[in-house]
Amino acid sequence: MIKEDFFIYSEVRRILIRSNIDYKKIDIGTARGVVYLKGSFQLSHFHVDVDEEKASGITAKTLHAFAKDIRRVPGVSEIVFQFNNWRKEKGQWVPIEAKKEKDEDKTTHPVSSNFEGD
Repeated sequence: MIKEDFFIYSEVRRILIRSNIDYKKIDIGTARGVVYLKGSFQLSHFHVDVDEEKASGITAKTLHAFAKDIRRVPGVSEIVFQFNNWRKEKGQWVPIEAKKEKDEDKTTHPVSSNFEGD
């Protein structure tokens, strides 16, 4: 890791720790000024009376502010987000719906290969 990337990594980590973001679920990488963020983006805590829609809005605003803060770090040329629960779509952060595993009835019928023939 070159010196500039180490500085960028340290600054991104500092931003994560000082925010309301659960930094334990995010992996950070840097290479030649590009910041890579992978994992699950979640806020550390909400007030008790926050409903799901409002929480989603707060999280989207936090993501926007987080990206803006990273772009301010000297040396950052690009940010690559690889979150499994949020994506940027037409300039807006949107939650990715959890894929529900469908229980398909995959009943296998064994086929006997022991044919008796002349």
